[in-house]
Amino acid sequence: MPTRATQSDGLEVIDLEAALARLPEEQRAVLLLVALEELRYEDVAATLAIPVGTVMSRLSRGRERLRLILEDRPPSATLRVVR
Repeated sequence: MPTRATQSDGLEVIDLEAALARLPEEQRAVLLLVALEELRYEDVAATLAIPVGTVMSRLSRGRERLRLILEDRPPSATLRVVR
């Protein structure tokens, strides 16, 4: 039996939308295609014309960043070694 959404459910959806908007476009696109559209990694890769490994990497980083945003913790800066 369906139940009515509560006010707190609505607030959580608003928080999630705001958090998704803060993700880089590349991570947000992969995250939405996998989580919302339920596409397989191979299909996401074909849709975005990127390798499957890139899909997995962006998904992992996007999920982590989204979790940190929702926990109200700043994402850590990533440093690259340049030679």
